Amino acid sequence: MTSFEMDHLDDDQKQRLLLESRYKPIFDRHEHEGGVPLKSLRQEMEEVGGSKLPRGKMELLLRRADEYQDGKLEFGEFIRIMTAETGDRQLTAFQKLLKISLNGVIPRNAQKKRMEYYLDHYNCCPPPLFMIFISLAEIGVFVFYAIELKGMGVETTASSGFPWYSPLIYKPQRRYEAWRFLTYMFIHVGYLHLVFNLIMQLMLGLPLEMVHKWWRVGFVYSLGVVAGSLGHSVVDTTTMLAGASGGCYALIGAQLAAVIMNWKEMTRGCQDGVVEFISSAPVRLTLILVLGGADTGLAIYQRFTGDSKGSVGFAAHFGGFLAGLLLGISVLKNIDKKPWETVLWWISTIIYCILIIFCICWNGFYPGFPDQDWRPCCPIT
Repeated sequence: MTSFEMDHLDDDQKQRLLLESRYKPIFDRHEHEGGVPLKSLRQEMEEVGGSKLPRGKMELLLRRADEYQDGKLEFGEFIRIMTAETGDRQLTAFQKLLKISLNGVIPRNAQKKRMEYYLDHYNCCPPPLFMIFISLAEIGVFVFYAIELKGMGVETTASSGFPWYSPLIYKPQRRYEAWRFLTYMFIHVGYLHLVFNLIMQLMLGLPLEMVHKWWRVGFVYSLGVVAGSLGHSVVDTTTMLAGASGGCYALIGAQLAAVIMNWKEMTRGCQDGVVEFISSAPVRLTLILVLGGADTGLAIYQRFTGDSKGSVGFAAHFGGFLAGLLLGISVLKNIDKKPWETVLWWISTIIYCILIIFCICWNGFYPGFPDQDWRPCCPIT
């Protein structure tokens, strides 16, 4: 390359050319092996004349390469690691957002294989709008009923005030109106209930949508809502149910499964930067426990200190969470599929179906439910 051509290259391109000219011969010697063995990487680089890396760079290279745990380093990986400090400047604003989402969803050991593919091929079509749409719908329904309740002399506060007469809320006396097993997610008891649900589903749902597409996340979320109401109908047969916690906890279940199964990989490198720290397993687990614990605590409080019109159950949290654990395996896209995961897919799917069938049969044959309310929808009394 001529000096004139070199002058028209930016700093990143010059750095890549320099790295290639100095270090590619090392990787060419090991091309048939799939990369340079990490155990001999330092020695081989020092043996090449003029190719000795600064001590800090070498330590960084070995530390980050070891995160992938494959024992070898390919030339492409070497370039990405050595230019990591400047790589983000070549990404568009949307790609940077996608990269943050990938850091929060894909285990670190799978990012090696999939990060570049997603950054190059993800086109935001369809866009991640499911969680946004559901959240706006929940806000709209909440505002509508808050205004209506105010006209009836009932104030909506932080932890009280809900339209017990709504055709959307789950009521055990009107179980024959099957849509209530899903639509109860649009009703919330006080604005704190709504805020907690919105924070959780947007924080967990949007990154999942960007990686797994909206229909997979929407499917898990919706079935988590249904599983939550069915579980509630088994555990708490006389209590109404409101809130999107079934769907939120389905997302939590899917996330928690990934955190637990990939704890080691998600903990490595958490001190490398802000994004790495935020997406690390301890931080994610802490956020899940804090937000989930606060929301569940509020639901339990409301269950046993309900207003004069009745109390609202909390068992949907656990039903949705269990559904998320099972459906996350079955429905969400598998980033790095392993042979044994096919067996796990079948096991989780069968368990979910068995539990759903049991709950449906319980609703049909259990004699302890309140008498059915056959009055026209929707009586306020």
